[in-house]
Amino acid sequence: MKTVTIIGGSGARNTLKALRKIKGIKINNIVTMFDSGGSTGYLRKKFGIYALGDLRDRILAVSENQILRDISSQRIEMHGIKHNVGNLLLYSLVKEYDKDYLKIAKDIFKTPKNIEFIPVVDDITCAANLVIKTDKGDLIGEDSLDRNSDEELRIKDIKLDKKVNISSSAADSILKSDFLIFGPGDVYSSILPNTLVDGFDDTIAKSNAKKILIVNIMNKKSETNGFKTSDFVKLFENRGIKMDYVLINDKVMPIKNIKGKYGNFSGWVKNDLVDKKAIRGDFINEEIPYEHDPDKILMPLKRIIR
Repeated sequence: MKTVTIIGGSGARNTLKALRKIKGIKINNIVTMFDSGGSTGYLRKKFGIYALGDLRDRILAVSENQILRDISSQRIEMHGIKHNVGNLLLYSLVKEYDKDYLKIAKDIFKTPKNIEFIPVVDDITCAANLVIKTDKGDLIGEDSLDRNSDEELRIKDIKLDKKVNISSSAADSILKSDFLIFGPGDVYSSILPNTLVDGFDDTIAKSNAKKILIVNIMNKKSETNGFKTSDFVKLFENRGIKMDYVLINDKVMPIKNIKGKYGNFSGWVKNDLVDKKAIRGDFINEEIPYEHDPDKILMPLKRIIR
């Protein structure tokens, strides 16, 4: 059985949806727990817990409990915040079952037994936040990039404001995996934060897994404005992560299809990578054109993970 570990933000849910269709593999999801905005941010500050939003997103992506999945996707407003019901449910499980909450969540959401969800840190009370150093000053918290979504920021570096250790389960999954998949997702605020925890560098250096990057389809003004494929690759290489395969979308659509809260996207990611590790194709979800289509990325992933 091949073991695949996904390291990414909420965008990685489409990677998970694709991978679950490959028979005979074990899938581990390493999930960032440092989100600080919206419902997740409110729950962190109010109750002193780590971020649950990306974790909820991954669980719902593969849940086989249709009723609970539908309920958990709804939003209710409290104290001026629109809370995702799934976040509230996960918090209730944390409050009731402490560190056993994920086992209970897997049971009630009926997630496949070959899929695990692994917070990148063990400490449920982790209060670490992302610090983003930009050409216009330091920003605190992942949500600060959303608040500055109209700004064409140049990010110089990111770090955590507190020292936290990689969870034992995350480290173990990396060391035992045959493949590590990074992305897609907000690279500075959702993917790379996983690499900032103490112990990640040593763990990745010991890993013999083949590494796969799924490059974002579009750039965001506040994160990767003007980025090309090679810029994404370099971000990981600077963290000591050398990719063996890079999946690159090469289809574009009318920009007018991008609207709503995603109006801060600043154009398609142009490809300038031509070496043998580049795998190009039409990977776009035509209904949600800033996202990948799970069925389209399935075939190249199957060819790699064989």
